Formats: sequence, structure tokens, C-alpha cells
Amino acid sequence: MFLLRIYLLLCASTATALAPPTPTHFRLARGSLIPPPLLPPLAPNATPNNPMSLLDLDSIEHFAESHGLKEAHVSMLYNVFLRRGSAGCGLSEPRSDLPSLSELTDKSFPKSAASSLLSSFSALSTSVSKVVPSSSGGYRLLILLPTGQSIETVIIKHTHTNGKTRYTVCLSSQVGCARACSFCATGTIGLKENLPASSILEQFLHAQLLLASKDIPASSLTNVVFMGQGEPLDNYGEVLKSLRGLTHQCLFNLSPSRITVSTVAPVPSIIKRLADDAPAVNLAVSLHGATQELRELTVPSARGTSIEELGAALDYHAKKSGRGAMLEYLLIDGVNDGDLAAESLASFARARGSQLKPYVNLIPYNPTLAGAAFSYKTPTDERINSFHALLKNEKIQSSVRWSSADGRDAGAACGQLVLGE
Repeated sequence: MFLLRIYLLLCASTATALAPPTPTHFRLARGSLIPPPLLPPLAPNATPNNPMSLLDLDSIEHFAESHGLKEAHVSMLYNVFLRRGSAGCGLSEPRSDLPSLSELTDKSFPKSAASSLLSSFSALSTSVSKVVPSSSGGYRLLILLPTGQSIETVIIKHTHTNGKTRYTVCLSSQVGCARACSFCATGTIGLKENLPASSILEQFLHAQLLLASKDIPASSLTNVVFMGQGEPLDNYGEVLKSLRGLTHQCLFNLSPSRITVSTVAPVPSIIKRLADDAPAVNLAVSLHGATQELRELTVPSARGTSIEELGAALDYHAKKSGRGAMLEYLLIDGVNDGDLAAESLASFARARGSQLKPYVNLIPYNPTLAGAAFSYKTPTDERINSFHALLKNEKIQSSVRWSSADGRDAGAACGQLVLGE
């Protein structure tokens, strides 16, 4: 069987031969073993009225095996579907429709297999039910899943001082979230289901399609952050599969350095696992408090592990990846924005060693109904700047992400995703 093997060998220049996978494990190109997801994805089986997505990579590989297709056929399929140029790598012109029979057979795809594929698969299994633009130039997408549930995906616009514009897409990995951080709107709905890798990859394609409809080139969507709905590392296996799809030359061809996985670190060992399995991808940890007591105020799931264990996991990740993690710190007025909190944060960052220190990203709190239940407020600019100044005085690399408020008018700012209409 070649399940993931065909997919990973689509481009021989980036893949190596893989041992046959077992039903519960798969291997990345470099050979590291990835455990199955912590919770299984809850997407339904395909039916005539709910065909499989072309970005359901496991199903494509099963189909290829059962129809005797070669690796070159699978490579050609994605080449046609993603409309790449002659180089055959990377997305050049996104599309939302299936390739036609003639498009496939003209490129020597076996006719009987092509007919069967077109009757068994859809271009996409998800659809965009609503697009909400923001005044900052971004968009919030409400995406309908095959299960009837919905998720949100956010497109963030960045305009640099040189006038150039690029976009980042913020992906969801779950419907809802079980972690229930006190400031986060998503946690108020609980965990509904995990997303399969295909639904994660389709969010990226939907973002490409939306930008293309605005005459914005696909190449301007340069970065991916797993900061939408859900805890990515609670859906570990499917997120890992989606990372491989995002970075593989014959699919979306993103550099791993342009992808960030954000986590509350439900257990420190999951950070170590990510360091082993995907060291080239950036890590961001939702810290929000650098003492055990302070962190537990905003991140209830931190009660099961100590801040020292988290620090050790970050040290392990830095050693394996060759880079320090980003520490995300949401500033909440009167909760974690005082001088003592800043000093403990500086101490935690400094303890990570003389090299590969983490980068602290200060995020002013965005109002949410979840936060309102605790009377949370955004600190004044003066208080935020004072907190930041203390970190700088302690030689801690840091910045204030004032842009985190972008999208508030569209319900798309940091912490606000909750399937709002």
C-alpha cells in the first residue's frame, strides 16, 4: 500500500521512499513517525451527495492504489487541479471546480480512472457561506462543513512601509475548542468536532479563491497561522497532515518558515512531539501569564501542568528547531499587565538560555462576551507601553501587536471567533 507514500513522492526532488504505513500511523518525508490525532476527526464518510474532496489526500491515495495509478498520475492530477505553470510547483491560479475529463485524459490520465475519479470526488467538500470584510482590508469567512457545522477563517492584510501588500490566512483546526480560555469567544461553544486535514487545506484554497476574485494574485497570500478556532495540537495528526499539504512542492508549496502553529500547550510533551515532527514550522505559545497562578487565571487547561514543565518543553523545541518560540501574551487591564507580571515574564523568557530566546508578542485584549463575564478590559496605551518598556529594559525581544485589533468591526480580531453572523 502507498497511502501517504504517493502523495509524498509526487515530487521526487523533495521526498524519499517510505515504509508502508499502518492503519494508525503515517510517516513524513523525512521518516519521522506521527501518532494518530488525539481526537479523531468527525467528518462523515463520503456519499453520492457528499463526495470526497480532492484535497482529501488519504482518499486520493486509496483511489490511486485501487485503480493502479502511478505517482506521476497523482502529480498530474494536482497539477491540473491547482492550475500550476510549467514548473509544476506551487499554486498559480486557484480554481474551485473539478478538472474535466479531457483535461485529465489529454495528459495521459487513464480514461476509466478519470471517469471514476470525477464521479467519486468533488473539488471541495466545504463552501463559503458568508464573507465579512473589515475596514483594515481583511476578511472573515464563514465556511460550511460537510457535517453541517461551520468554522471561521480570517484573511489578514499587511501593508509594509515600502507600499507592498501581502496577506496571512488564519486557519481553524476545530469547530469550537475544549480549552475554554477565559478571554476567548471560541471556548464558549465547547468542542464540537475536529477538522480533517482536507477541511484545513480547503480553508487555504478558499482564501486564495477570495483574493483572486478581488484581482489579488495568489502569490500575495504568503503566510499561514493556526490561530483560528480550536487548539491545533488537540487535533495533532490532522494538523500534521495539513502542514505537509501546505508545504509540499506539488500542492501549495509554502515554506515551513511561513507557517506558525499557535497552542496553549495542553500538555508540554505535545510541544516536544511537534519539535520532533515539524521542527521547521514556527511555534507560538499562548502564555498570558509567566507564573503558575497568573497563567491559570486565563488558561484553565494550564492547571494540569507546571510553568516549569512548559519552560523545559520550550527549551527542547528551541534545541530541535534552531529557533526560539513566540510567546503570546494577552494584556488584560488589572489582571496581567502590572510591573510584577512584566518582571515574571522577563524572568521566564530570560531563563530559556543565552541563545534562541523566545520572542514576546504583546497583544492588547479585544473585547469578547467571554471576557465580559470576567469584566475584562483593554489596558490603556500608556499601560501597554509601560509594560513593553519594562521588557525592553530587561533586554527581552518583544513588540506590541497593535494590529491585533484589526478586524474588530468584522468580528475577526484576535479572540473573537465564535461563528458570529
